Amino acid sequence: MPGPPEVVWTLITDWEHQGDWMLEASDFEVIGDQREGVGVEAKATVRIAGIKTRDTVRVSMWEPPRILVIDHLGWIKGSGEIQLQPVSEGTRMRWRETLFPPPRLGPIGRVGLRLARPVMRRVFLRDLRVLRGLVRMGAH
Repeated sequence: MPGPPEVVWTLITDWEHQGDWMLEASDFEVIGDQREGVGVEAKATVRIAGIKTRDTVRVSMWEPPRILVIDHLGWIKGSGEIQLQPVSEGTRMRWRETLFPPPRLGPIGRVGLRLARPVMRRVFLRDLRVLRGLVRMGAH
């Protein structure tokens, strides 16, 4: 990312504006008064590969401006982890999503999630390009 970790951190933890860079997500809503730290909960509508769902997430690790981990609590379970590391040209960002389909879908859910992997990869790479542009604007 073409800016310092603090700029990236501010963008990725601005809950109601995550849709500015996560283009597959919309209608972000923080649940409760807590805005930062472990325990923050938020909901968003997510649409990927023609599937639309309302996903709830909860922050499970918060180490600004280095590590953010969220747990997916909706019908798709799993976690998302973002690690930020300062480098000479800005920030190295590592983003990993570990997702599990609903158990009631059995093998069909696992196969479906596996088949959706290339689409999700393209979506997340697009998100990173958009975020890069926002970081560039915020760093100057």
